[in-house]
Amino acid sequence: MEQTFLHAFIISMAIATALYFFIKIIHRKFAILTHVQSVPDPITDHRQRIPEWLAVFLGQKKLFQDPLPGIMHAVIFWGFLVLLLRAITLFSMLLLGYHTHLPLLGSETLIGNSYSLIKDTANIGVLAMVAYAAYRRYIRKIPRLLNTPGAAFVLSMIAMLMITDMLFDASFHAQQATGFHWYAPIGSLLAPMFRTPSGNLSTTGYWTGQISILLHCLGILGFLVYLPSGKHMHILTSAFNVYLRPLHRSGRLTRLDLEDESKESFGIEKMDDHTWKDVLDLYSCTECGRCNEECPAAMTGKKLAPREITRAQNHFLQDEDADRILSGDPEREPEMKLIPDIVGKDEIWECTTCHACEQACPVNIGYVHRIIGMRRAANLNHGEFPKDLKKVFKGFENNSNPWNIGSSKRADWSTGLDVPLFADHPDAEYLLYIGCAGSFDDRAMRISRSIVQILKRMGVSFGILGPDEMCCGETARRLGEEALGQAMIQANIDLFRERGVRKILTICPHCYNTFKNEYPDFGGTFVVEHHTQVLSRWIENNPVFPADYTFNRVAIHDSCYLGRVNGEFRAPRQIINQIKGLVAVEPEKSGSQALCCGAGGGMFWLEEAGDRINHRRFEQLRDTNADQIAVSCPYCLIMLSDAANDKQADSAVQVRDVSEILLDALARDHH
Repeated sequence: MEQTFLHAFIISMAIATALYFFIKIIHRKFAILTHVQSVPDPITDHRQRIPEWLAVFLGQKKLFQDPLPGIMHAVIFWGFLVLLLRAITLFSMLLLGYHTHLPLLGSETLIGNSYSLIKDTANIGVLAMVAYAAYRRYIRKIPRLLNTPGAAFVLSMIAMLMITDMLFDASFHAQQATGFHWYAPIGSLLAPMFRTPSGNLSTTGYWTGQISILLHCLGILGFLVYLPSGKHMHILTSAFNVYLRPLHRSGRLTRLDLEDESKESFGIEKMDDHTWKDVLDLYSCTECGRCNEECPAAMTGKKLAPREITRAQNHFLQDEDADRILSGDPEREPEMKLIPDIVGKDEIWECTTCHACEQACPVNIGYVHRIIGMRRAANLNHGEFPKDLKKVFKGFENNSNPWNIGSSKRADWSTGLDVPLFADHPDAEYLLYIGCAGSFDDRAMRISRSIVQILKRMGVSFGILGPDEMCCGETARRLGEEALGQAMIQANIDLFRERGVRKILTICPHCYNTFKNEYPDFGGTFVVEHHTQVLSRWIENNPVFPADYTFNRVAIHDSCYLGRVNGEFRAPRQIINQIKGLVAVEPEKSGSQALCCGAGGGMFWLEEAGDRINHRRFEQLRDTNADQIAVSCPYCLIMLSDAANDKQADSAVQVRDVSEILLDALARDHH
C-alpha cells in the first residue's frame, strides 16, 4: 500500500474541520465555567493530589467498588491510553507515508515489537469489553444505565475503531510479511485472508486497508467533535475533576459570608451561583447511575436521585441558561427558576447528606453541597422550607436544641452519676460534649450514661457543660438555616474559649464532624475525638473477658459521618473484637459503602415518604443473623431501634451503641 496525496489532503482537511468545531464547543463550555460568580477553595497541596489522581483517575480505583463493570470500564480506559500512540501512528501514516512510525516504535526494535503486542492485546480487550457493555445495556438491561442514542453511538464507534485498526493491521502485514509473528498476532492471523494464492496483497486486501485506516482516523475525528457535546465530555474533564477536588473532607460545609452586602441572595439560587468546580462537576458526570444506586433516598422510592439532579442542571446550564450567563448582564433573569423548574422542591429536602453518592462517583463529583446550597437559597432568600421544620428552628432559637426542651433540663440525663462540670474543673483533659440527642432523647441518653461510666473507669479527666451546653449548629446548617447555624457556632466558640477548652470528646458523629471540619472556618480549632476512638485506644491495652456472653455475633453499622465522611471504620470494630467472646460481622453494605440510617441532613425531623430508609438498613443488619447491632451514633441508635420495633423483630436482636456493649462486657468481666 502506498500513501497518496489524496489521503493526505482528505485527512488534513478533516483534522482542520474537526479541530475547529472541537475548539469552538470547548471554548463555549470554558467560557461558561469562567463566568460563574463563586470560587472554590484555593488549589494547594499538590503532593496529596497526585497520589489520589494516580489511584482514582489512572488506576480507576473507585470503579472497582462494583467489580465486573469496574473491570469493563477500566479495560476500555486503559486500552484507549495504550492505543493513543497507535492513533498518532495511523494519522502519521496517512500524512507522511505507510512506513512512518513514532521514535523507538518501529518493527525492527524490541520496544516497537513489544508495543505492537500490547496494542493487539488492547484491541481485543477493548472489543470484548464493548461487547460486555452492550450485553449489560441491551440484553440484561441494568436499571441504572440510561440507554440513550449517545450510548449506542459511542459503543458502536469504539467497536468500529478496534475493528478497523485490526483490519488495517492485517492488510499491512499481508503486504509486508508472511508467517506468524509474536509481536503482531492479530495481523499475522488475519493476513492470509488478504493475500492472493501467489502470496501478494489481494485487491480486497488493498481496499480493506485503505478504507480501514481512513475510517479509523475519520472516526477518531468525529469522536473528537462529539465528545464535548454530550455526557462523554467526562473523557476530557474527569482527569481535571479528580485532581481538583476539594481536599477537605466532603462533610465540611463552606462558610457563607452573610455580611457581604454586595450579595442580593445567598446559596444556590441560579446556575451562576455555582463555583467553577461545580460546573466542572456537571461537565464530568458520566451518567453511570452509581450515585443513584447508592443513594438511600433513591433506593427507597423518593423523588431525589443525584444523577437526575446533575443531568437536569447540566442540560439547563448548557442548553437554556448559557446565553444569559455569557451575556454578563446581572439584571437578566433566567427563563426558568432553578427551583422548582429544574430541581423539584421535594427533591432537595429528601437528602440525608450521607455522601454515599460521592463515595460511589468514579470521577469525584460533589453532590451534597449543591443540594444544601439550594436549601440555603430556599431558606435564606425566600423563607421556604417544609412545615415540619418550623418547630425545629423555633427550638434552636429558644433553647438551642431541636426538641425545644428547656436548657435547664439539658443535663438531666446525668442524674445520679456525679458527672463533673467543666466549669469546676478547667484543667480537665476533655470537654465531654453530649449533644442534643444524647441530652434529650430517652434512648440516646443511655449512650451518655454509658460513656460517663466507662470514662470514670478509665480514669479519664473530663467535664460537661451541663445547662450551658448548646447545639453545635450542624442540623441547622444542613437544613439551609445558615444564619441560625452560624450564630450557634459562634456562641459555642466563645463559650469554649471562655472555659479554656482544648480537647472535645463527643458521642455524636455529626457533632464530631462539625467541630473537627467546620469550626476552624469560624476561628475555633480544637482537638476533637469521637468516643469510639478514645474507647478503642483504651481497650487495645485492656482487653475485656466477660463470662457467659450469649449475644456473641455483633453486626457493625457504620455511621455516615464517622465512617464514610471522616474515614473512621477501625475504632468500632476494634472495641467489639477486643471483647473476648464477641465477633464483629459485616452486613450487605458496610464500611465506606454502608447504607445510611435515614436521619442525616435533618431528615430525622421530616416526615419520610415511601419506604423508610431505617427499615431497609435494619433488614440488611438483621440478615447477618447477628445477636446485636452495634452503632456509634445516637441518631443511628434511635432510627434502628425504631425500625426494630416497627418490624417486630425477634427480641434477641438488640440495637446498642458500642459504649453500651462495652459497659455490659465490663460488668461481666472476669479476669
